[in-house]
Amino acid sequence: MDHKTIGLLETALRKREALKRYTNALRLVNGFGDGLKGLVLEQYDRHFVAQIFHERWLKEKEALVSFVKTRCDAQYLIIKDRSESSASHPARPGPDALIGTFKTSVWIEGNSSKTLVQEHGLKFEVDLNDTLNSGLFLDMRRNRKVVASLARGGKVLNCFAYTCSFGVYCRSIGASSVVNVDISPKNLSRGRANYELNRLIASRNEFIRADAVQYLKWALVKENSFDMIIFDPPSFARYEGKTFSVKKDLVRLIDLAIKILNPDGVLFVSTNFSGLSHTHLENMVRAAALKRWIKKVQRLGQDEDFVGSGLMPESYLAALLVKF
Repeated sequence: MDHKTIGLLETALRKREALKRYTNALRLVNGFGDGLKGLVLEQYDRHFVAQIFHERWLKEKEALVSFVKTRCDAQYLIIKDRSESSASHPARPGPDALIGTFKTSVWIEGNSSKTLVQEHGLKFEVDLNDTLNSGLFLDMRRNRKVVASLARGGKVLNCFAYTCSFGVYCRSIGASSVVNVDISPKNLSRGRANYELNRLIASRNEFIRADAVQYLKWALVKENSFDMIIFDPPSFARYEGKTFSVKKDLVRLIDLAIKILNPDGVLFVSTNFSGLSHTHLENMVRAAALKRWIKKVQRLGQDEDFVGSGLMPESYLAALLVKF
C-alpha cells in the first residue's frame, strides 16, 4: 500500500472523529467519496468490516489488515468480497476473518463476529457475519433520531422493522406504543434482543410477523390508525415464495399507509434503490395523499460519515419525512 493510499485512509478516519462523541458504529471509508474507490470500511466498536467492490483491494488485503489492526486497535476484522469477479464465481469461499479466527462456521471464543455498539445512548447488537448487513443500518443514524423526536406520546407503526432500531428509538423517547412489523422471525427475534438491551418492556403486540401490505390492509379493515408510520423497505426481497420490489410495490404501501394515518400524522419513507429519487418519492406521496393536506415535506439522506453519498451505488439513500 503506497503512501498516498495510507494518507487517504488517515484523512478518512480523521473526518469521522467528531461522530465518535455519539456512536462507536460508523462508516470510516465510503469508497469514491473518500478517494478510495471500491473500498468500504465500517467500525462497530473494536469490530470492523471491509467490503471490497474492486479487485485492487484484494491485492492490498494484507496491508489493509495491518492498517486496521495497528491504526484502529481492531479486535476483529472481516473482509467481504463484493467485486465483479466474486459475482461471477459463486463457488468462491465466503468472507475472510483476518483478525479473529474462523473455523467450520463457528467463531473461536474471544473472536466472535457479534458485538454490542452504542448510538446516541442506545445499545444494539450486531453480527458482522450475518449476510451483507450487520443488523444496524449506519446511514440511518441521523434519521432515526429525527424521526423519533416526533414520536413522543404517539402510536407508531414501524414496517420492514428489520432489527427494530427505529422502534427502540421511538420507545426510548416516549412513544405511547410501537408496532414492529417484519416478515422474518429472525429479524424480530433480534429486535426483541435490542429492546432487552435498552431495558424496554415490549407490549403483547409489539412484534408482528407479517407481510407489510397484508398488515396495512388488516389495520385498515380494523380501523386501527397511527400517528406515525415508518417505511424503510429493501430494494428487493424474496421470502417464502413472495417477492417485494420497492419500485413496483412502494406506491401501494404509501397509499395504504396514508389511509390509516391520523390527522396531523407523520410518514417516513426511504429507499436505497438509486432508481428512485427524492422527487420520485415525493410524487408517490402526493399522488397517494389525494385530498389530504400535506403541511411539510423534508428531504433526508445518509448521515455525515457517508461522504459522497449518491455518487456510487453502494452509497445512496432517498428519504422523506412527511407531515400531514
